[in-house]
Amino acid sequence: MFRKSLLFFPLTTLLIWACSKHSDLPTAGQRHYAVYLQGHIAGAYDVEWDAAGTHRFSYSYQDRGRGPELAGDLNIAPDGLLEALEISGLNYLKDSVSESYRSTGARAVWHESGSADSVTQPGKSQYVPANAVLTSTEACIRLMLTAPGHRTELLPGGTAQITAIKPIRIHDSLDLRLIEYSGTGFQPEYVWLDPDDRIFAEVSSWLTFIPESYYPWAEEMYEHQLQLQQAFFTHLADTFTEAPEGPWVIKNIRLFDALTGRVIPRQSVVIEGTRIRSILNSDQPAPEATRTIDGRGKMLLPGLFDNHCHVQRMDGLLHLAAGVTSVRDMANSMELLDIRNAFDGNQIIGPRIVTICGFIDQKGPYAGPGLTITSVPEGIAAIDNYHDHGYDQIKLYSSIDPAWVKPLAAHAHALGMRVSGHIPAHMLATEAIRDGYDEIQHVNMLALNFLSDTIDTRTPLRFLAVAENTYQLDLEGIPFLNLMEQLRRQQIAVDPTVSIFENMFTTSPGQVNPLVEKVFDRFPPEIQRDFTGGGLPIPPEKVDQYRASFHKLLDIIYALYRQGITILPGTDALPGFALHRELEQYVAAGIPATAVLQLATIGSAKHAGREEDLGSIEVGKLADMILIDGDPTVDISDIRRTALTIKDGKIFHPDALYRAVGVRPMETSGQDHSPLN
Repeated sequence: MFRKSLLFFPLTTLLIWACSKHSDLPTAGQRHYAVYLQGHIAGAYDVEWDAAGTHRFSYSYQDRGRGPELAGDLNIAPDGLLEALEISGLNYLKDSVSESYRSTGARAVWHESGSADSVTQPGKSQYVPANAVLTSTEACIRLMLTAPGHRTELLPGGTAQITAIKPIRIHDSLDLRLIEYSGTGFQPEYVWLDPDDRIFAEVSSWLTFIPESYYPWAEEMYEHQLQLQQAFFTHLADTFTEAPEGPWVIKNIRLFDALTGRVIPRQSVVIEGTRIRSILNSDQPAPEATRTIDGRGKMLLPGLFDNHCHVQRMDGLLHLAAGVTSVRDMANSMELLDIRNAFDGNQIIGPRIVTICGFIDQKGPYAGPGLTITSVPEGIAAIDNYHDHGYDQIKLYSSIDPAWVKPLAAHAHALGMRVSGHIPAHMLATEAIRDGYDEIQHVNMLALNFLSDTIDTRTPLRFLAVAENTYQLDLEGIPFLNLMEQLRRQQIAVDPTVSIFENMFTTSPGQVNPLVEKVFDRFPPEIQRDFTGGGLPIPPEKVDQYRASFHKLLDIIYALYRQGITILPGTDALPGFALHRELEQYVAAGIPATAVLQLATIGSAKHAGREEDLGSIEVGKLADMILIDGDPTVDISDIRRTALTIKDGKIFHPDALYRAVGVRPMETSGQDHSPLN
């Protein structure tokens, strides 16, 4: 993507520009745009430019103590190409960044994150910075508007194209153009242009950039985007969903029995409608089938669960391509209910959302995005509202007053809802469990239990303190063993998301995120750059210390397994690909691969209360299964080799799904990276 950022001007100036002609565009000017994070003003983007094409910007927003702080200059030539760029400041995790670009026409050179690259004869290729900002997005959009086919080559690589230009009058008074473009992400992206071809707004369910006076109109703009976007998803669903009529068979497979952990050879599975009709030995006669798939040499497993997601529409395809057929959503906007219905009806390709979690935090400078409260009565009202909308669980966040946990948890329990979340600041995990937590998100929350309740874990200290100190944690000491016993005795589940900490604790800018290292070369160039930003700012003298702390987190996960504590494999990261890495890390921690597969299938189904229908391959259960070209009980990394995904009895081919969004399938080369539109 070019960037999730936006701007805002004085109202009178915007009205003048909205009515002007492109030829009237001032040769110099300035703009200011507000940045909203799920409905709350979180920062700003300011830009000014002169007659020579020099654009100077500053951009920042705050997200629970995180968020970028960037400033720089971009020189844009009369033909729309970027000639020079300097960007510096802090990235989302507050590590230092510095990026530059220069083009002489004969040669283009760029530096970022301590690395450098160049190309001769760049031609009409537009450079997209690794630290992309609104001004660079605007430059690329304006270039494509006048380019043949509304298309441009990108540097360092790839191609972007405007795929729709839709004039729309907003609120019966503001004439804008909605631009849909592709080539910089897994799905089309959207910006709103004023009549001068300047970006007026960029709207999403997470970050929205729009003039503050016009924010009340953002929802209307977002609805227009969804209409365009739904056409994209409908096309994907119509093109890549195969729904056999009548019974069909997968034969000659090895079947992973999630209940016992055994692999049963020479099996055939008959599917009819949405369910498993029968399971036969391969030498038994199968019923007459409308479709037969020979799975010789492959293994059939139950569909995987990702227990920590924040689901967006595009995530669904990536989940199914990776064999993830069920997910839990651990905090989202109310839009999630529409997404779940679209997944269930296959209007959008996607997994089952088996659990939806209502997010609650206390208002304050570090409050998480979403619903915030100022008192226990407000919290009780929020829980009632979530319950009335069909939510299963409440997730409390880091700013919640520790004294509020007990009454809020009691009310949720009275409604039959579970309670989970981060451990609130100035509270320990042992205390949160005592006061009503049923589940804990993120393994760092367990490590923090042994540091201090004075650490302000509303801030990135919840990561930094763990990186600095956890390597010293004594897993044989009485305090740790007491926590393990409390978790076991009270049947508390843990959702570790350990793989996100591997990147945070072990990488620097320019290094590939370990989460995607094994699949990095399959991504389009612009997606690759999203995974080289590094993790926490790591002092050079503490590189080994931080890495040792990450490995101690793996040791904690193994201790949970040995104690029989419920582990819920989840990611809080890139859909599909991240779960594969999470499962690999559990094996690296010492858990047998067979047990890891059980955690990600029947164990997760039981925790969600869905074991009657999901989690194992049995007659009468829903036909949610994956065909793997390998044996992940021997090599857990084979879980990446998804040859077929079945959800609700419908067939999805992962290779085709990946190609549709520009990802090269495994063990192929030279595939077209152009997204399907």
